[in-house]
Amino acid sequence: MLNLKMNMPFYLMVFYGSIMISTVLILRGLLKNRLPKFVFPILWSVILLRLLVPFSLSSPLSMKVPAFAQGNPFDTAIAQNTAITEDISTEMPYIAQGTAIAEDIPTETTYQDVTFSSSAEDETATNRIQEAVAEETAFEAAYSDYGLQNSYIPIVLFIYFIGILVTAGILLTQKYNYSKHLKNSLLVEHNETINTLLREMDMGHILVFTNDTIASPLVSGLIAPRIYLPTRMDFSNAELLRHILCHETMHIRRKDNWLKTIMLITLCIHWFNPLVWIMSRYLASDLEMACDEAVLHLYNCNDDADEAKKNYAFSLLAMAISGSRPTLLYSAFSKTEVEKRIQNILHYQKASALLLAFSICLVLSGSVAFATGGQAPFYPELTPFCSADSCRWGVRASLTRDASLGKNAQDRAETVIFGIMHADTTNDPDILNEQIIAGLSSEFHVEKNAFVLDMSLCLNDEELYAEYEKWGLIRKDAANNLLLLYNGETIRTFSDRMIGRYMSQQEGAVDLTIERNRLGEIVAVNVFREGDTEYDRRTEKQNRNAIPTYPISDGAVTETDGVIIHNYSLP
Repeated sequence: MLNLKMNMPFYLMVFYGSIMISTVLILRGLLKNRLPKFVFPILWSVILLRLLVPFSLSSPLSMKVPAFAQGNPFDTAIAQNTAITEDISTEMPYIAQGTAIAEDIPTETTYQDVTFSSSAEDETATNRIQEAVAEETAFEAAYSDYGLQNSYIPIVLFIYFIGILVTAGILLTQKYNYSKHLKNSLLVEHNETINTLLREMDMGHILVFTNDTIASPLVSGLIAPRIYLPTRMDFSNAELLRHILCHETMHIRRKDNWLKTIMLITLCIHWFNPLVWIMSRYLASDLEMACDEAVLHLYNCNDDADEAKKNYAFSLLAMAISGSRPTLLYSAFSKTEVEKRIQNILHYQKASALLLAFSICLVLSGSVAFATGGQAPFYPELTPFCSADSCRWGVRASLTRDASLGKNAQDRAETVIFGIMHADTTNDPDILNEQIIAGLSSEFHVEKNAFVLDMSLCLNDEELYAEYEKWGLIRKDAANNLLLLYNGETIRTFSDRMIGRYMSQQEGAVDLTIERNRLGEIVAVNVFREGDTEYDRRTEKQNRNAIPTYPISDGAVTETDGVIIHNYSLP
């Protein structure tokens, strides 16, 4: 399913366009002498469309939006979701992504000087906590940096528009100066050879002029294109006239002057991008070669095709000019790459059916890939965190591309997710993931790869501590969920990574690490006591670390009576 929007930011148009130009340049370098010449003008045309039109055509082929294009540095903090629960016990807290839970510690708690474990398993938790604590500072810094960046925007815009004016001024000056040479041209009315040749080509309505200030034939004009011939040429040479008129009328038929005008507009808008200037050079060259090939295709139908190729090459050589002309302003013979063009003419062979089919496939696939490969930034969150009392897992659904989902997308997605949760009896996250993605794909008629799920083990306190009790872990105080005993021994550090719980204090007899399988079931409790190498290593490292001090911010970190708790029990 395609999703078309006209919301592509300019900087992404530049980014995607530059990637496309680089790709075509590589293809051109590898396949230029093997493919028909019409291939590359078409690909250049698609790139011009990408550079000028801010469309975003999302498809299964669309590449991921680059990280730098995701928006302002504080967008994530601004865009908050509220978690959704259904038929769930009020004892289970549910929160939005990125927010931590701080459980209340009763004031009579006597455990003091609590710090975080320095164990290998808990180092990750410590890092996450430190990141959460620094979030507020980073958030303020992001605003500050973004404000600083905003102060440069007027200057950048001023330079950009000055560049547009300068580039447009240079190109218009070239156009004006060359147009002055064409004002004194004389209309060719009574040359029967020219009139007959034009009628044979079904181009009898095209006017032909002669001019003594131009050195080679050219086409000028968009609405009413005209052919201009140099006065010095031999008008009695019918074959030369045929080659010239066939070449120039081919430019008119193919609307090459229109494409070059679009290229000039692109140069003005993207004057700062060197790849666009490189593209303009190769576009002009490829248009000439494609036109030569089209002319040769007409002669290839004759018995004397080889002789016709040689004669056409001689005509091209005879009309090549010294120096260079701004080839983007006019369709004309040019000496800039005349040797390459003559070589292409002499080595021209009619494309085989297989090569022609390959070329068409390349053009079609390349056009589709270029048109749909890039997409504008979009908000990927489809649902908030969803959980139900009938399922051990909570789910948040997101999009991998800007798919068109229709009205009430979030409500419809939540209905699908909760329906599958209630019907599930396996509690297998892999099965749930497959069923939910299949359900979302069926509901929205979008490919499965458009959805991605964030699944987390989701247990309320009663379920969690019932599991702990089977392994010898009990709450010392029913009112305090964090103070645990292991077979009557005080726990110094405790880690249950899958559920996201970590606790550490200075005093204690054992260190515990809970291990769970992919179904979220406890399969082992790793116990370390004094005298064990791991326990002693943790002790030594813990003694080297100073007790951290954390500010209270948004409930992420809470300190009560010297006990510091950070809970990641949900995303």
